[in-house]
Amino acid sequence: MKVDIVGNMCTWTQELSTSYIIDDKIMFDIPQGSFKTIYNKYNITKIDFIIISHFHSDHFMDIHLVLDILCHYCDKKDITIIAPKGCRERIIEMLKIVEVKYIEAYMNEHVTFIDCENGKTIKLGEYKIKTYKMIHKDLDAYGFIIENECHEKIGFSGDSCMCNSLHKILRHCNSIFIDCASTTANNKHLSVDEVIELSKEYDQVNFYPVHFSYNALNNLKEKINESNKNIFITHQGQVIEAN
Repeated sequence: MKVDIVGNMCTWTQELSTSYIIDDKIMFDIPQGSFKTIYNKYNITKIDFIIISHFHSDHFMDIHLVLDILCHYCDKKDITIIAPKGCRERIIEMLKIVEVKYIEAYMNEHVTFIDCENGKTIKLGEYKIKTYKMIHKDLDAYGFIIENECHEKIGFSGDSCMCNSLHKILRHCNSIFIDCASTTANNKHLSVDEVIELSKEYDQVNFYPVHFSYNALNNLKEKINESNKNIFITHQGQVIEAN
């Protein structure tokens, strides 16, 4: 699978927050401020599916702008949004606030919403998407495995601390795009040391750390060495052929 890294950092940086476009068809998270890059660099009209991991602004806030493009320039294209429960209602409230309520008519006719549930498998076109309830403080947050027709399985932790679901993803994926936002263990994000230890435990999995703070990114660069051959530091705009 081709994974375009739209952004790979956290909110408290100058770069874009973490988001991806997969095989030009799946848009994964749409952070605040990401739309200008998405609109000018990628072809939004090819998007068939949108995945939202949770409702923090750095994963969700520009979704109405993407829907606006699909509404106006895609001849009323049908799309599917996979997200935690309540996504449709949140978008409708957003449309009222930013005064683009006309998008609601497009949503009613052409957008299918599928709620995330722990352990749920969703079949969408050539993909199977399995959802995993993660621990991100007290939020309803999810990680995913996306599998294509060639049985390539790519994991996405979303925002998560260490939890059983993370291990489940790692046991069943070939590569993972994994939260690495912190320098210390906590109940919201994985730390650099935790990511390094996981890479040792799951040494057949390719690790692509994302959602960096500057401190975490610098700390990871200092700590990895030749023994960490399955950790690959990511950067904004990178295209990865993951399998």
